[in-house]
Amino acid sequence: MTTVTLESPRLRRLRCSPLALDGIVFAISAVFAASLWSVSDLSAHRDWGRDSYAGYAACALAAFVLARVRPRRVLRARVLLAAVCFVLVALVPMILMVRARAESRSELHVLPEVAVIERAGNRLAHGRDPYVAEVIGHRLIGQVPGVPRYEAFFPYFPAMAVFGLPSTISWLGALGDGRLWMALVTVGLLFVGLWLARAPPDRALRAAQLLCVLPTGAIFLAGGGDDLPILAISFVGLALHHRRRPATAALALGLVMAMKLTVWPLAALSLFVVRDASGRRVSAKVAAIMAAIVAVFVIPFAIWDPRTFVVNTIAFPLGLSSVNSPAASPLPGHVIAALVPGAHRALLIGLAIVGSPMLAWWLWRRPPREVSDVCRLTAVIAIIVMCLAPSTRVGYIVYPVNLLAWSWLFERTGATQLTAVGGDGAVEQAKAQRARP
Repeated sequence: MTTVTLESPRLRRLRCSPLALDGIVFAISAVFAASLWSVSDLSAHRDWGRDSYAGYAACALAAFVLARVRPRRVLRARVLLAAVCFVLVALVPMILMVRARAESRSELHVLPEVAVIERAGNRLAHGRDPYVAEVIGHRLIGQVPGVPRYEAFFPYFPAMAVFGLPSTISWLGALGDGRLWMALVTVGLLFVGLWLARAPPDRALRAAQLLCVLPTGAIFLAGGGDDLPILAISFVGLALHHRRRPATAALALGLVMAMKLTVWPLAALSLFVVRDASGRRVSAKVAAIMAAIVAVFVIPFAIWDPRTFVVNTIAFPLGLSSVNSPAASPLPGHVIAALVPGAHRALLIGLAIVGSPMLAWWLWRRPPREVSDVCRLTAVIAIIVMCLAPSTRVGYIVYPVNLLAWSWLFERTGATQLTAVGGDGAVEQAKAQRARP
């Protein structure tokens, strides 16, 4: 027998309306943007904070007014408000920063990773190895004149250089800026993923806000954060798994694996929930497709210069080269590594020795059964690694934040859950109770 519990009228009155909640979130975002304008040591972050705080404040005020007015179509009002906010806090700042970069001919108005990716794309377009930085006897080989030592490295897998190719096309001018193409991929694939997910509209809107509208996404869209296209492609892959299209999902996840190592845990855990349209497990097939795609992109460059490839893609991101990564944060792992000599390698080894058996035990006892489980578990892993890794950035929070939102988005809800528990009768009962005045 299925029991459907109705919330009390008092609890319903205490709940914040969606528009008012949007207003609160936008107001907090405005404060964050203004603070970043004042205190950040990165020009791109200061530019974004200066250009976006007023947009957030205006949208917060509009949301509070709409919450007071109570429009008949609340969801439509929220979507329109989110679209306006996206234009004000992501699109307009990005255009202003692209123009400022083109006029100044400097790298002051863009995040460093964009310039790194563009230089790799330029070398690739001219038939040269995108991996040139190497450390021999504590001496950096392949340093780029006029930029910090750490920007000589290309700490990504080869497919990421694709975003730098438009900058090599002279007639594009400022439109060749790598961040424009990363933003285009991010926004475009976000809509594709939401369409595939078939999630409840309110949940889809929250996921879109986190990736493109709130500071968790807008600051990186405007400045050129490379993690957003990685997340967008991963989202499409997960949505395809959710729809039980394993081959297409493997293509998406294989491509993103050929771009950046950070997505490999998510792709590996997704193999636990891979099923085809008939419900059969096809993990081996999907793993083979992903491995083939990675091999096509990675093996030629690994063979080209194995030592330089390993130094750029493995040693430098892990902080094992003599050139320190700029990745830093007030999180425990980095603080310990900074205060205790020799703690860097010990933390990495400890994470591997302790974390691997614990993860294996968890997967044996409670393996993921749905895409939502995969997102939730990967988010927890990302948070633990962020806190304990010796080289990490606070900006990496975009991974667990979006993954947790996706776990909520992909959860089976509403009629699907009721059908699973109590059959069609439970669905009819819920509908009848919702229809009561």
